[in-house]
Amino acid sequence: MCSRSYTLALCVLAPVLALAQTAQRLTPAQLREQERQARLLSEKAKQRGERAKEKKGKEAEPKPANCKLTGSKRAAQFSEEALPGISSSDRYALYVGACGLEDVVDLTQRLVRFKTVGDDKPAAKNPAILAMGQFLQHWAKARGFGFRVAGRNDVFEISWGQGSPRLGLVFHGDVVPAPPQEWKRKPFEPKVLNGRLYGRGVVDDKGPLATALVSLAMAKELGLEPQKGKVLVIIGNDEEGTWAGMQEYARTEVVPTYTISVDSAYPVVVAQSGFVSLSLEAAVDTPDTSGSAILLPVDATAGEFLTQVPGSASLSLLPYAGKSVEEGLAAVKAAVEAVRKERPGLKAEVKTAPVPGAGKGTRGSTQIVLATQGKAIHSSIPEEGRNALWDLAAIADKLPLAENGLAAMLRTVARRFDGDHRGERLGFTEKDPLMGTVISAATLLRVKDGKVSLGINLRRPRSEESNEDFHAALDHAVALINQESDGRVVEGPGRYVGDAHVADSSGPLVTTLLDIYKRHRNIREQVSPISIRGGTYARLFPNAVDFGPDLKEMGAYTGHAPDESISLEHLGLSTQMLSEAIHTLALSPLGR
Repeated sequence: MCSRSYTLALCVLAPVLALAQTAQRLTPAQLREQERQARLLSEKAKQRGERAKEKKGKEAEPKPANCKLTGSKRAAQFSEEALPGISSSDRYALYVGACGLEDVVDLTQRLVRFKTVGDDKPAAKNPAILAMGQFLQHWAKARGFGFRVAGRNDVFEISWGQGSPRLGLVFHGDVVPAPPQEWKRKPFEPKVLNGRLYGRGVVDDKGPLATALVSLAMAKELGLEPQKGKVLVIIGNDEEGTWAGMQEYARTEVVPTYTISVDSAYPVVVAQSGFVSLSLEAAVDTPDTSGSAILLPVDATAGEFLTQVPGSASLSLLPYAGKSVEEGLAAVKAAVEAVRKERPGLKAEVKTAPVPGAGKGTRGSTQIVLATQGKAIHSSIPEEGRNALWDLAAIADKLPLAENGLAAMLRTVARRFDGDHRGERLGFTEKDPLMGTVISAATLLRVKDGKVSLGINLRRPRSEESNEDFHAALDHAVALINQESDGRVVEGPGRYVGDAHVADSSGPLVTTLLDIYKRHRNIREQVSPISIRGGTYARLFPNAVDFGPDLKEMGAYTGHAPDESISLEHLGLSTQMLSEAIHTLALSPLGR
């Protein structure tokens, strides 16, 4: 029944709008127009009975919502009384669309300031993760949500509602390192510049976490409640490491009916390649004598961590066999120019530097340092970056080097990895229609304690072959490398071969998320779920999927890269889409 405060026009409009909502959800543009009309009618209703003469001409626009208000006062602007005839789901969507972004930016900045670098210390001993957990606990309790810690700071869980878990939203709170020399800005002092939010974790994965938390808070402010079970926000703190904490959580806790990770890409990710890590090593040892060698490789470094294509690499060389620094320097410069002809985009620098610990002016006190610059990128998409280690190895391959373990390892990179993202030089040829080929990236080169080590990250698609078959293929590749290096290069510790993850793409979770994506992107043609080469926590939960945040139309993905950033438009869109998914799957009484 219509309230007395409604005009006749509103009483007629309300059932029509409700019918439209039942038939088909509106696009964001249609929804904003509906809001405009409802606010106009609401303002006219307030003026009913006044005899003031209305001006003819263009109808005055309604006042926009004041998002500077807080809590219930702000939410009241999107109440049923303020927006008569508009369904609760659409009033919620309008509320998030109008006021959500500012809250998301603020919360993301607060989270980024916690320097939760995964490589620093385990979650249980990482003070930044502990501090972030205390912050999240305070944030949750201030808004009436539950909070608990699973394990030893391994997983933080924020809960809303009663009963068994209905919807799980999965994120990670740890981040990859942010080497200051690679950044133009301070990575843990987030700032908005020219419509983009910069900081380590704004994309991967603290910005997405903020979109979920703000969406839940705004739903609660509007008086909405979970239906048919709890909503959980599940935050793992070792995603950039071993995953042990989240693995234990997924194994021992009650699994939600629907699980969405927001750590990958749109439209909906239903398949993930298997994660593979492999290491090679060689003793640097005493070089073999060679009449043509004039340079001795003594040190090298490339990359910051296993899952990032190296953005920089360097090689330290000493003059050898009585050659002078000048002769060695000339040889390195000549090799650089030869490679530059083959690779016009090559960025390489050659200089001399003191040998650490050597007496100034003594023989052997000066070394030649070759440095290359590439473009760091996530190792699952190496073709979108430029591997600086490839360039370094290509130059080294043209140098008259004394033969030791480091020279052998650089030759291995040049022969078995340079120019090959698909692992074909290692012997991998399989291809899956959905998931594509194997991906291979040599990412981490170090010299330590008399050994040189090379970290390799591969991604494997689903296959009829077993894990044992893949292990056998790795054994064959390692044996080939060992033979080529005359036994110098062998496999190091830490081999890991993970399975591919494939979710049900025909169920209500995927169809709901695809529908939301299409409507918000104004897409009418068919959209299909996709596969990624990366790995997210979704693979730990049965039939879990990823829903964002990467969106190609909004620019290149910058997670794991220097100067990580996301546009405010992108962040706002992600918030609106995730909030609708939350409402549809968990807050609607009709729930799918």
